Amino acid sequence: MNAPTILWIGKLLNSAPLAEGLETAGYDVLRESDFQEGLQTLRHSRIDLIVLEHEVSCVQGELVAVRLRSAAPRIPVLLLCRPNDPVSQQVLFVNKILDLSDPEEKLLSAVAELLPWRIEQTGT
Repeated sequence: MNAPTILWIGKLLNSAPLAEGLETAGYDVLRESDFQEGLQTLRHSRIDLIVLEHEVSCVQGELVAVRLRSAAPRIPVLLLCRPNDPVSQQVLFVNKILDLSDPEEKLLSAVAELLPWRIEQTGT
């Protein structure tokens, strides 16, 4: 059985150790620095989970997630952002939101939680 493949879209400004932690945990991590490159990878690779890093705003991150959802509606999206927005966090277009400053253990737990979701939802 192949290791699950995670598409990490973001600049990895302060989160490179988180992405490396996923690799250490046995996941294949494909890294793309921007949305357009991520979209290309999404179209040409088997992806099990998208980690979308948006350092500016959770709301803006969710807007980017809308476009990802239209390209791959069945792939779960985990948004990493800085939830300092005055708007309450509503998970509308992503499956889960984490703070970029959350510890690696929380990210690993969220990834493990979301990967079975894909299996249940697609019936594979």
